[in-house]
Amino acid sequence: MEKRFTRYIVEIWLLYFFGALAIAARIYCRTKFVGTRGYQLDDYIIVAVFCMWTAAPVIGHIFLAVCEGRHTSQLTHEQRQNMPPEQYHDWEYGSQIFLFGLSNYFIIIWTLKFNMLLFYERIVRGLWVENFIKPVMGLVLLSAVVIVLTLSLYCHPFHALWQVWPDPGSHCVPQNEVFFTIILAFNLLTDICIMLIPAPVIIGLHTSRLQKVGLVFLFSLGFFCMFAAILRYVLVFHLTEMGVSALWSMREDFVGIVAGQLPLITPMLKRKFWINRDRASDRYRHTHGHHHDGRNGGYELDLGPYVHAGKRKTRDPYSLTHIGVSRLAPGSEEEIVIVEGKLDTMGKYSPPDGSMIEHTAHIEESP
Repeated sequence: MEKRFTRYIVEIWLLYFFGALAIAARIYCRTKFVGTRGYQLDDYIIVAVFCMWTAAPVIGHIFLAVCEGRHTSQLTHEQRQNMPPEQYHDWEYGSQIFLFGLSNYFIIIWTLKFNMLLFYERIVRGLWVENFIKPVMGLVLLSAVVIVLTLSLYCHPFHALWQVWPDPGSHCVPQNEVFFTIILAFNLLTDICIMLIPAPVIIGLHTSRLQKVGLVFLFSLGFFCMFAAILRYVLVFHLTEMGVSALWSMREDFVGIVAGQLPLITPMLKRKFWINRDRASDRYRHTHGHHHDGRNGGYELDLGPYVHAGKRKTRDPYSLTHIGVSRLAPGSEEEIVIVEGKLDTMGKYSPPDGSMIEHTAHIEESP
């Protein structure tokens, strides 16, 4: 095995470690906030992402260490024609592993998109931008179907993608520019649509400039994913170094995983996250009409006015409605009732004495 492959393999496992660490931090943070009984669909989906993410370095390791980065995309017609039949298996096996890795990369990225949309569905619940969640989910699903059909039908028969001889033609190679172009185009389109969902809410937010900058950064992390996708495409089709495609697939998956988890693990950066008692258990000790502060086990939110959840329990700390951005939509099943102060017509919170309120919300739950 060549030295550069050793360096690639080390990087692949390092990326896996830090990506797995980000997922583990998200799971820990969510469990501390809401407990396992408060898990939402995206919390379960991220476990599936973790399983696929664990498979990624294994596939990459096999491709680089065993197959030595070989796949039939690298072969010219003359090389195919002059190759001894006993070498066919090595190139076919490498091409199959390459396609397996490409499929795993695609599934991880698109699952992360659904995961992010489900997260957005919670944080913008009751706001007008919620109406765009389902259409964007439909676009993500449609793009996934188009990509699957392209990968399955563009080269016929399918096994020609790893066939060495007879030469199946330039369109039947694993590192196919059509495959990569279709994936890149839908990747960028769906990322833009996903990032646009919370943008109007954050722009109109009545909060400190520092907090607004922080929120803009968190919800703009999709730009890093887009940059990684574009860079991957450019480098793959302008570099002839074996193994580079597999490495950049892993890098892009890593960026997508970390970017998707950061909004949920930012509370861990605050001291009170570590010194408070277990929030998930304390929340269930609250009774109607009794308010507790964070030092007595209150369920703290990093932003927002004091609120009380009505009609059903509010289990999730990640909701822009808690920041005082806007009232919930009429008829919403989950209503937010202001315990102290009021929201003006612009959605800005004013405490009863006219003073500025500390940016900590305490959630009370009805029995």
